Amino acid sequence: MRNLSQQEKDFITKLLSIANTSNNVFMANIVYGDLKNVDIYLDYEHQKVEYRFDKNLYDQNQHSFSAFTRDFSWKIIKYFKLLKYLETNGMLFLYQETPHEDNSRYGRLINNNPFIGADINDKDAVKLILDCSKKTIVINESIREYVNNDFKTKEDLKHFENLELSKKNLEIAQRSNELAQKSLKKVNATIIITIILFVLGSILNFYIASINSN
Repeated sequence: MRNLSQQEKDFITKLLSIANTSNNVFMANIVYGDLKNVDIYLDYEHQKVEYRFDKNLYDQNQHSFSAFTRDFSWKIIKYFKLLKYLETNGMLFLYQETPHEDNSRYGRLINNNPFIGADINDKDAVKLILDCSKKTIVINESIREYVNNDFKTKEDLKHFENLELSKKNLEIAQRSNELAQKSLKKVNATIIITIILFVLGSILNFYIASINSN
């Protein structure tokens, strides 16, 4: 599994929080807090997705609004991408329970309030949002384990365990090498001392022999 941002971790935590108390787990419930005065409008008939922002609140500064809508759009599509990523990794699956609708919406835009519409031009993003928005999210136990293990899978934990074991083995090998080097130095010193003593002994014997011969 890739590393997740804090925002993505919060998304998964929210998903689990809903799943712990209800079987009605939908994207609309998970991103509810991000949709204040905003609706996500789904047009299945024409394959379009539109973000609808309350005109009374967002029609003040065009530059600020453009920056806001861009950040909002990126955040929402990241959520949908994460959902598919979790499905690909076997942590959940999406199940279509509700009948097909030509159009639908979810969010917290007050009914009949005027709005500013912002279309999504990326066809892949549109397809992803339309495909996932109305499906029930059914979680597997692996996602609970993932969160409980500080957002690490069993494979991640095994990988980190192997890395830690390799690190310890490397430290042991380095320590053994240091001890071997020290032992080698001691052996070399012993050999040198032995040679010196042998030479000195030979000189001494030669000297004694010379004296005796005189």
